[in-house]
Amino acid sequence: MFTYNINGKASRFFTYADLINCGATALEHNIENLPLQPDTWRALSLLATQILDPIVDQFGPISLTYGFCSPELVRKIAKNRNPHIAPKLDQHCSHELNQNQKIICDRLGAACDFTLVSSNNDQPIDMQQVAQWMCENLKFDRLYYYGKNRPIHISIGPQMNQFIQTMKTNADTGHRVPSKKGRNETAIAVIQQVDY
Repeated sequence: MFTYNINGKASRFFTYADLINCGATALEHNIENLPLQPDTWRALSLLATQILDPIVDQFGPISLTYGFCSPELVRKIAKNRNPHIAPKLDQHCSHELNQNQKIICDRLGAACDFTLVSSNNDQPIDMQQVAQWMCENLKFDRLYYYGKNRPIHISIGPQMNQFIQTMKTNADTGHRVPSKKGRNETAIAVIQQVDY
């Protein structure tokens, strides 16, 4: 039987619990949000080691706002009026299976959302600068940028597409809508041109 310890180290700075129980989402729904697939545990460790640890090295501690999402948690969140999730695309379900034993997200890998807070008066760090640094220095699959003071979504995956999608929030509906996008060098230019 394959087992991982939720309190075990996923990387230098993160435990598996950090990546699984981050933010209020899993806790407010009062469910056991544990991965069942061995590949999910491995992907979470890769995400922490290859993406999150270097960000901490560069910018200091980060706050994870959303991490692993089990199929049960997907069902709970989907009941919200405006859930802001896309389980078949966003890689938060990692390698987990649905009720029909099919992969939920064909992109595989793993994802999390995070923000940073400076040590100076707890002022938010400009997440646009963080996104630009990530585009210039890290290998990732997808990065979703929501604004200078909003969390960044970052993922790893088999394809490591180095793809960035900027997202705007519709003031009337609250829905997030895609704006500019790019890959590789174009991703750097896209993040430099964003004005929100």
